[in-house]
Amino acid sequence: MTYSDFAILSKELQSLSKVIPLNWGKVQNDRCDSKVNMFACRSRDSLESAISGLSFEEQDYFRYRWFLWKCSQVDEYLFYNLENVRKNPDHKDQTWDVEFNDSIQFDVKGTVVPQSLRKDLVVNQECESELIKFYYEKQSRGVRYNIQNRLFIVHHSFRNNDRSRFLRCHWDLKNAAYQDFNQLLSDSALKLVKYKSVTAKCIFIIENTDNDFHYMIV
Repeated sequence: MTYSDFAILSKELQSLSKVIPLNWGKVQNDRCDSKVNMFACRSRDSLESAISGLSFEEQDYFRYRWFLWKCSQVDEYLFYNLENVRKNPDHKDQTWDVEFNDSIQFDVKGTVVPQSLRKDLVVNQECESELIKFYYEKQSRGVRYNIQNRLFIVHHSFRNNDRSRFLRCHWDLKNAAYQDFNQLLSDSALKLVKYKSVTAKCIFIIENTDNDFHYMIV
């Protein structure tokens, strides 16, 4: 992805975040996925053209899937655009997305706080460890059941849980958070979380009840 690609796509995703449904509409399945090659759609216009003959429910399904996929691509771009960070040169390799300081590799995963853990949520290291355990065991199976290092981008609004999709597109805030993460990692100032044989960490992208937006790296 180039800066020009980012400038266009980032705005498209912010616009799409205002109209997509709050959830998938249906569970991801191969039968529905086979109707459209979503991964060939480089822009929102090309996506809309590809899904125009589908039912409204299926159109929303693909809009939401494409939104999540493209947001993850922008997240990766914001990382590998930083000093000391490189992207995986093999786009078919699913084991890692970005590498820091020629040493540690992470698969980047955008996510939200699960409903079961939202009540009385306090973002701290104990919370982070609990979330990471949940993501690996309940949500994030890794490369078809083999786990790998993961960097979880956790989007959470204390104002309204439905607003997490807007947080996925808060690029300025994310860029600042990723720069900070990179510096802390380079300075060996991060407390990384061990889960079984792998290493993980969370970056929290947060909206408070008073509409204050900030990030946290605990």
